[in-house]
Amino acid sequence: MIRFFLGNNVIALFLLPFIILSFFLLNIKFQYHEISSEIEYGFWNGLFVFPLLFSQISASILVLINAVCLNYLYNNYDFQDRNTYIIGLIYVVLMSFYYSFYRLDGILLSHTFFILGLFQYFKLKQNENGKEALFNGAFFIGIASSFHPPLIIFFPFYIFMYLVIRPFILQELILYITGFITPLLFGATYLKWSGRTLSTQLILAKESIQIHKDFIIILIFILLLLILSAIGIRNRILKSSNKFKKQIQILWLLIAMSILMGSIDLFFYKQIERFSLLIIPLAILLSYSFLNKRFGVLSTVLFYLTIVYAVTKFFIYLK
Repeated sequence: MIRFFLGNNVIALFLLPFIILSFFLLNIKFQYHEISSEIEYGFWNGLFVFPLLFSQISASILVLINAVCLNYLYNNYDFQDRNTYIIGLIYVVLMSFYYSFYRLDGILLSHTFFILGLFQYFKLKQNENGKEALFNGAFFIGIASSFHPPLIIFFPFYIFMYLVIRPFILQELILYITGFITPLLFGATYLKWSGRTLSTQLILAKESIQIHKDFIIILIFILLLLILSAIGIRNRILKSSNKFKKQIQILWLLIAMSILMGSIDLFFYKQIERFSLLIIPLAILLSYSFLNKRFGVLSTVLFYLTIVYAVTKFFIYLK
């Protein structure tokens, strides 16, 4: 199956809905991830009140959209010499370990807008006017932060991400800040209108999700895949363009931010949901480990084990 997704065959993407549906039905059958009625939407709590089934179906559709968009981002910005569709599969499989896969919430919505923000980042060029892409990228990440407010405190990372490509220009920095805070101002306005107060608790609030019994296995899989990603990308960087190197630097900054945010979530709140943002850059970088002659077989075996565990976990932990 992995070989099929690694090939230049767009039909592979048409398999993703069936894979997502399989996870969705398994969770309904075995209730492995218990779906709480208390779902966080950040600034927009109270605006989205959906029936449970609608929330679950919407989450499945959004996971598919995220996977396809992430795969398009990879192919459109020349991360490889040829198209591949493994990125969508990696995103779907790794997301299946998280609650956000099974019901629509602020974290999953933040994934969508973060991916849209990356599209804008990768449009930027060193010596061309990039004000439109700069503003749009900040705006999308601002929307992501409004749905998942803990992202707000990592604003310095977002500045570093665009400065990887663009030189520091005060006017562009002001434009970027304006784009980022605009959705947050709309969110704050909604809070005021709905009678809620804007406080630090919105950023530091604990999700109504308890840490799952298999989180150690999940983190081990992610750590091993991350190591193989780093090894796989090393040779590619040595013979690549400067633009490609900058795109990879942006993804590593996103990984550093995701690890930091997930670690805070783990140690202070005993949760791992915020590690899920790590899947966005990891899905892109891991593709290089499959194509590495030395570690390609190991990466394939490890990812097959990840897929097997992603499915068998529903049967192992029967209630």
